[in-house]
Formats: sequence, structure tokens, C-alpha cells
Amino acid sequence: MRTLLVAIVASLLVSCASGAASPPSGGIEGTVTAGPTCPVEIQGSPCPPGVWTGTVRATASDGAVHAAQTDADGRYHLALPPGTYTVVPVIEGSGPPIVKPVTVNVGAAMQRLDLQVDTGIR
Repeated sequence: MRTLLVAIVASLLVSCASGAASPPSGGIEGTVTAGPTCPVEIQGSPCPPGVWTGTVRATASDGAVHAAQTDADGRYHLALPPGTYTVVPVIEGSGPPIVKPVTVNVGAAMQRLDLQVDTGIR
């Protein structure tokens, strides 16, 4: 009797596990930078963009919102189901810094999407 019970429980566990939704294998990952970082760029004196840290938001065409925090180096990773997304670094308030949303089509594989934040420094 005990063997039969163990077999039934094991069978149920396998059935449940095979029907469970797996996490998406696709999505986007990349780095967010901010620039310019100098008020005046001079030839021979580079002014590389800086690291931007904050939230990256991806809004699906059906309105579903996904978000991720960047790490200290400005890197982010968002696992997403296939679809079309509008991706933007989240900036609170108005005025600089300025961001332009990017539209991306996500498939079954992870893809790189680097983003930029315009600091407004001129």
C-alpha cells in the first residue's frame, strides 16, 4: 500500500512540474550611461559618458510593465517573454536628464540593448 501511495505522489509531482510555466529565456540586458559629463569637450581631452544607476522599465505592447535596477556599473538584466517593448531608463521629474524611449522586439534569446541618458550639460 505504501509503495502505491509513493508512486501516486511521485506521478502527481511529475505532472505538476511538467505543466508549470518556465521563466522566459529571452529578454534584454545592457548598460546605461549618462552623458555628456563635461560642459565643453575639447579635442584631445576626452569626456567619456558616466555610469547611470536607477530603474530600467520595459512596457509591453499589451501594457504589462517589467522593471530592473541597474547595478553599480550601470548594468541591467530583464528576462522578458517574446513581444514588442518600449524600454526607458526611469527619470523622475521634468527637465534634464532626458531619455528617449527605445522600441525593441524580444524573441526567445537574450539580446543586448545599451541605453543612454542625456544629462543636458552643454
